[in-house]
Amino acid sequence: MSEGYIHGFSEDERDRLVAQAELWRDRFLTPGLTYGAGERLLEIGCGVGAVLAVLGETFPGLELTGIDLVPSQIAAARELLASRGVKAELHVADAAKLPFDDASFDHVYGVWVLEHVRDARPILREVHRVLRPGGTVAFHETDYGMFHVHPHHPDVVYLGEAQRALFAREGDPHVARALGARLVSAGFVDVTCVPMGFHYFTGDPELARFVDYLLGFLEPMVPRLAEIGHDETRLRSGVAAMRALATLPEASITQIAFRARASRDSSAPR
Repeated sequence: MSEGYIHGFSEDERDRLVAQAELWRDRFLTPGLTYGAGERLLEIGCGVGAVLAVLGETFPGLELTGIDLVPSQIAAARELLASRGVKAELHVADAAKLPFDDASFDHVYGVWVLEHVRDARPILREVHRVLRPGGTVAFHETDYGMFHVHPHHPDVVYLGEAQRALFAREGDPHVARALGARLVSAGFVDVTCVPMGFHYFTGDPELARFVDYLLGFLEPMVPRLAEIGHDETRLRSGVAAMRALATLPEASITQIAFRARASRDSSAPR
């Protein structure tokens, strides 16, 4: 996360990040990963430590390190991890200029972080450098162009377009779809980039829960979106239409995210 982190650094946002990590713990953040005790993992953009806490609890004995650009986030991470009994080495640092020696880590991990930078390529090059030969990287990103609500509502579409416009000013709302090719370009091998769909519909209690999750970061964005020229009345209409989805007889919501995984070539010199 950077100083330009779209969602801000309030206490409410801190709580939202912790709740978000719990919501996605078994659905998106950890399935299919096999991290072993004694291995070293670096999380890029660790924020308040919510995902590090999940990783530490899921993979006992994993040696954790986290970095973030913002000192207050690192301070919050120290507090959260201590409260959860998870040990981690934490640093204020720039992911494009990592303060670690070559081949320092067995694994690098990132979630919803590359979307907040305009160009992920320098970060991927640094990740490649600090991984040991044979080490792995896993990035998890949402493609904000792959968001659909049924039935169609023009103000929900408008809200999504405004969100993407804000991301485009600060970062990259479509980085997820480019990750596979960028990992290849950065020199990684065994690259995969797999879409992970989240789809909920009327009658599924997860529909209301997922809408609440999305509005947890979309609704607080509305004043900022209005400041940069979007119609606040339409934005708030879009929020209301999303909130009403669970009351409609035939409604659904779909979001596509991606997990990109790769390795550093095991024959690469240390």
